[in-house]
Amino acid sequence: MELEIGSKQSIEFKVEEKDLAKNLGISSDDNFPEVFATARMIALMEASAAKVLIPLLEEGQLSVGVEVNVKHLAPTLELDIAKSTATFIGMEGKLYKFSIEVEDSAGKVGEGTHTRAIITEDRLMSGAKKRVGK
Repeated sequence: MELEIGSKQSIEFKVEEKDLAKNLGISSDDNFPEVFATARMIALMEASAAKVLIPLLEEGQLSVGVEVNVKHLAPTLELDIAKSTATFIGMEGKLYKFSIEVEDSAGKVGEGTHTRAIITEDRLMSGAKKRVGK
């Protein structure tokens, strides 16, 4: 099956307390605001692009993120709905390229491009284990 340029999928996501930047601190020195974390916005963007690829996946395959280039343009408050829409814009070799926008109740909050690959789960996991000598 071939993917048509312009194919899109959206995901609506309710921003909860766990998704706020304030709660994603890695270091004890971190002091982040009580708004939708950029890392969680990127995860939502990746999920909407992955959703476009679901019809192409065969048994044992999944899609993985290869590159993310994102601008986080505005803050989103807890309990607001963030909607990510991924649009397939073409192939780069074997890689699938997407344009993605995220909006909340007040308008656009994020935009960017994202690249994904389709691989077998076995190949991914054996490659990961080889890297660390397991």
